[in-house]
Amino acid sequence: MSRIFDYISRERAQELLDGYSKGFGSSVFLLDTDKKPLLKSPPKARGSTLAVRPIDMRDTHLGYVAMHESGPNAPRLDFIADNMMRLVDAGYEIESLAGEVARNYEEISLMWRLSGRLGAGLDVDRVCAVLSDEVMNLVPSTNVSVLLVVEIPMADISHDVCYVRNGEVKEPSKKLFIPKVSVGRDSSTASTMTMSAGAGLMGQVYDRKEAITVCDVSRDRRFEGLPFPVTRILIIPMVVEDSVMGAVVATDKLNGEEFYSTEIKLLSSIASECAVSIKKALLFDEIRDMLFRTAEAFSFAIDAKDPYTYGHSKRVTEIAVGIAKEMDIPDETISWIKLAALLHDTGKIGVPEEILNKSGRLDDEAMSKMREHPEIGARMIGHIHRFGKIANWICHHHEHFDGTGYPMGLKAGEIPLASRIITVADTFDALTSDRSYRKALKKGEAMSVMRSSVGAHLDPEVFECFERVSDRF
Repeated sequence: MSRIFDYISRERAQELLDGYSKGFGSSVFLLDTDKKPLLKSPPKARGSTLAVRPIDMRDTHLGYVAMHESGPNAPRLDFIADNMMRLVDAGYEIESLAGEVARNYEEISLMWRLSGRLGAGLDVDRVCAVLSDEVMNLVPSTNVSVLLVVEIPMADISHDVCYVRNGEVKEPSKKLFIPKVSVGRDSSTASTMTMSAGAGLMGQVYDRKEAITVCDVSRDRRFEGLPFPVTRILIIPMVVEDSVMGAVVATDKLNGEEFYSTEIKLLSSIASECAVSIKKALLFDEIRDMLFRTAEAFSFAIDAKDPYTYGHSKRVTEIAVGIAKEMDIPDETISWIKLAALLHDTGKIGVPEEILNKSGRLDDEAMSKMREHPEIGARMIGHIHRFGKIANWICHHHEHFDGTGYPMGLKAGEIPLASRIITVADTFDALTSDRSYRKALKKGEAMSVMRSSVGAHLDPEVFECFERVSDRF
């Protein structure tokens, strides 16, 4: 069986055969790799005594094109075979690019989903607050602080912040413990302290990844001081995958007792659990940021195909997010709308550059080709299972509220709300940006044009929300 239909649809192949047959006034046949007929034009054509030409795509043999043997048909057959191979190769390029994009986004989406299962919605500040409260409840103390390790470029560290160890002056560590949450009697002072991960008790905790308790800090040379009075101290590292990401510091139990080993063991377990949660939250933020940066970079690449729309997708995204927030849409949904807005013009990758860059208004044929981009983009993004709803929103961002839009002529509530939001944002940016056939409208002029389109092109409710936030854009 021929694989030619993997790169060009059966309907399109039949249209081509019909065009070749009509143009050359001769029957044309498409054969599989075993030279068995797949398609022919005209429908009643008979395939006896055929001359054939192979249709190959790179190193893959896809089938044959054939015509009746005759002198004039030889160059015609060469032309048809060459033309079909060019079209097949173009289809292959589009499929390859779509597959690559899908694989990249699939990988990022998988990472995002995994991080969500491990701790989506976690907040570093909240986790640190919970940890400090738990420690204070288990070992009521004058102060409990949760500090996270931060790596500081050496150029940003004052050379005055050196320390002495065994009589030798040392350079400051580029890793510092920075307080995230402090509770207790001295919390306001403790919240300002910064401690080196390369010196003293904190340095030892960082290096050994083990808790340390000191009953009298005045007798311990490792103690480098705190900005408030202290006698007893407990420092518990927050370890994840053999890496210290922070520490809990508790000082002077209120009952005057020392920190017991049973308490230290329990607190170490709590600190480790919270460390994992913090790691998940930080990873979630990092992956989400990477996803949006990747989508933004891809959108810039698409916009760059047309010098008049460079930066368009980012501006549309900012407007769409502003509208969604004004409509009190949940944050999680806004994140998806943000991604859809960034990728709304992805389908333009399938539109020839001569159309995108054409000066003046497009003719009917070029406009028809341009109107394919929402569906092309939806198919590309639709390859990613997690992005199914985004693909649907992208597909319908050129629908009109009154049903006169494309590609399906949906109207009012039939159009997804996210698509209606993107439509308003897209329209505003298009009107206020230069185009090859006109200069950008002033903001007031653009708003007037949009008002005249409310109920026809634009959703009245969405536009009303946009008007309330339009001074930001």
